[in-house]
Amino acid sequence: MKRFVRATTSFTLTVLMSVPSTVLAARKDKNKEKEEEEAPASESARQEYSDKDKKTMAEIAQRPEVQKEIEAAWQAQRRQDVVEAFNVNTGRTPGYNMYPNPIVNDYVNTLGQRLVPKDSPNLYAFRLLLDPMPRAESLSTGTIYVSTGLVSMLDNEAQLAYILAHEVAHVERGHMYQRIRNPIIEERLAFEKQKQAAKKKAIFGALGAVAGAAVGAAAGGNRSQNALIGAEIGLLGGIVTGSIVTRGKFQPTEWDTLQEDEADETGLGLILDQKFDPREVPKTYARLDTLVTRDSRVGLGFMGSKQRVKERTANIERLLAGALKVKVDAQMQAGGLVGGSPEFALLMSALKRDNGVEALDYDLFAMAKENLQDAANLRSNDSRVHYYLGKVTSLTARTDEDRQAAASEFLTAIRYDAKRGSYPEPHLQRALHLIKQNNSSNQGEIQDELKAYVTLYQRQHAGNLPSNMHIIYDYFLLAGDTAWYVPPFSVVQTKYVDWPLAVVPAASRKTLAIQK
Repeated sequence: MKRFVRATTSFTLTVLMSVPSTVLAARKDKNKEKEEEEAPASESARQEYSDKDKKTMAEIAQRPEVQKEIEAAWQAQRRQDVVEAFNVNTGRTPGYNMYPNPIVNDYVNTLGQRLVPKDSPNLYAFRLLLDPMPRAESLSTGTIYVSTGLVSMLDNEAQLAYILAHEVAHVERGHMYQRIRNPIIEERLAFEKQKQAAKKKAIFGALGAVAGAAVGAAAGGNRSQNALIGAEIGLLGGIVTGSIVTRGKFQPTEWDTLQEDEADETGLGLILDQKFDPREVPKTYARLDTLVTRDSRVGLGFMGSKQRVKERTANIERLLAGALKVKVDAQMQAGGLVGGSPEFALLMSALKRDNGVEALDYDLFAMAKENLQDAANLRSNDSRVHYYLGKVTSLTARTDEDRQAAASEFLTAIRYDAKRGSYPEPHLQRALHLIKQNNSSNQGEIQDELKAYVTLYQRQHAGNLPSNMHIIYDYFLLAGDTAWYVPPFSVVQTKYVDWPLAVVPAASRKTLAIQK
């Protein structure tokens, strides 16, 4: 320590001798010096710890008071996660809605449980959120949430297994505990380094002031005035020297990339243990990157950010070409690896449909259209799919061909719903399409579609009429019907409702069993 002080004192005197003869000139350069000293600070913050720092941190971690602080913070985090899980699962957290499809939820949870290490002391629950934004979150207590937006862009079971295994790996490797523990130790390290730096700064500042006063006094003339000038120059030198000592002010380390790399390595190992093909994983990020390119809003969250996608892709390809290559080759020779299954495709048709509907409500048109088209390809007789595919196509239509394609989807939805009569909206959309054609020969069909819309709407809403019924009557006028009228009902029984609706005059058509 003494050698360090002497060397610094010598450096201080060198600085003092090079300072301009007037304090004013030095003050003009103050802002410039500040900018120069801030530039390397950020680079220093990104550097790894020195061996000395690591040794100090290891010693800090063993202190009883530090261990007690870490444990208290960890327990507080776990209590918070228990409350968070309760609030999300029961719909009390804004922005979090559980996906209400029991079969799909059970499938995802069953798949997730297969990936948990057999010797794990942790209990898990894998849950689906109805959210078009791609995201996955793991709580310290073992609850893992995956959004329908993320699952909807997956092509097969191996990719879904990776997503779930990656989140399991975060829990198994104690990443949340590290995020609690490390800042506490780092803050202690920073505090001790700041104390040391402040002590050195005070010593160097005092030495600089004394040396400067000596320089000023030796200049001759008014000894008192020169001594004061010298003291101010010395103080300036002390500030400059002190700032150099404290330039590398500590900032907490960001661990996210390291933790993501670890979760990838562990997660890929977990899916390999279940014979899922890890070579399918890079396709997941390629698909996500394509979606983000088409609509940047998809990448607003952490999961879809360009930087993360780039990092994950590079890391996974590195693992597949290196650490995991031998294991992958061995599995292929032993009987092969699994990519997908018929069950996955069947269940995804419903999830892709529902996420497409949700994406449409968020005006995520590219995702909505892609999800709904995928769902139609997987299960072509789903009337709800065709209705919403027609809706997004109509909403984003720019040409007559687009509008005709939308009308075709509405007509398909009506055809597949002909027996059940569950969806009123396709009938209204079909009527509007015919009205736009301005062809008098379509008037009868327009009237029939409007009547079907109102009847099915009442079935769905306990006999209540659409809130815009006055506009529906306007459409009837455009179609040449000036008499058709439906009174509002206070009590409606739907047990003996007839469907399909008979196309006969309103006065004689049997509709609903009503009680006025």
